[in-house]
Formats: sequence, C-alpha cells, structure tokens
Amino acid sequence: MKNPTSHQKALFYISGKSVQHIGLQLIVTTEMIHRGFTNGGAFNLPDGRVEVVLEGKKDDIIDFHKHISENLISILESKTTDKEELIRRIDNPGIKVEELEFRDDLLVLDIGLFSHSLTFDQIYKGVDVYKELRNAINKLNKTLSGK
Repeated sequence: MKNPTSHQKALFYISGKSVQHIGLQLIVTTEMIHRGFTNGGAFNLPDGRVEVVLEGKKDDIIDFHKHISENLISILESKTTDKEELIRRIDNPGIKVEELEFRDDLLVLDIGLFSHSLTFDQIYKGVDVYKELRNAINKLNKTLSGK
C-alpha cells in the first residue's frame, strides 16, 4: 500500500442530466486550485459525464473527493443567481459524484493549462449580466409605456 502522503494520481466522474451545461468544469477546477492542487482538471466526455483527474497527496485527494461529493450542490447554488433554473437543469435524479479511483497510468497535466476555463467563465457571467440587464430594461419599457 502506498504512503498516504506520497503523490498519487486519481480520477472520478460526475454524472447526471446536463452536468456539462452548469459550469462543472470551471467549478471543480476552481475548487482544486483553492485546495492547493497544481496538477489536474475537469473534462467533458462524449457520454455526457465530467471526468475529474488530479494528482497530489493521497489524503488530499480523498478529502477533495469527499468535499465535492458532499458539497457540490451547495457550491453550485452559491455560484448562481437563479436557483430555480439550476434545479431545473439538474433535474431528478440529480448529480452523482462517482467513486474515486487511484491509477498510476493517468496523464495528469498542470492545472494552469486549464485556466482558460476561468476566462470563459468571465465571458459567461458577462452574458448572464447582459441578459438580466436586457430583461430589466424591457420590464422598465413596459412599465413606462403603460403610464
């Protein structure tokens, strides 16, 4: 058995309806960065799942997987302004964080290679703000037209 403080490679999958359309890549990668991982990332798979790969101390990987498993919905809720839309997208049975697998054969790249996701998130937030602003302007126009 490997030492829990030695560097290891692991992966897990996140599955469920629309998991690729709610920002999981960005959110999971951001959580990895905040927890001190320097190697890893989250990737959309053709079958609709999100694959999470990471490298670090075994105990840190286990703690990260537990953190995501137990807190993913609350993390998602904290990142949205429209919880009803989030719930609609998640649907039932919801999101499942699958079991953690340790594998030596994984290719785990520097997390900085995936920082472009953070840039894209800013674009998406800008689009959301624009959409909210447009809706507010339309509502104001209707109110003003009614007077």
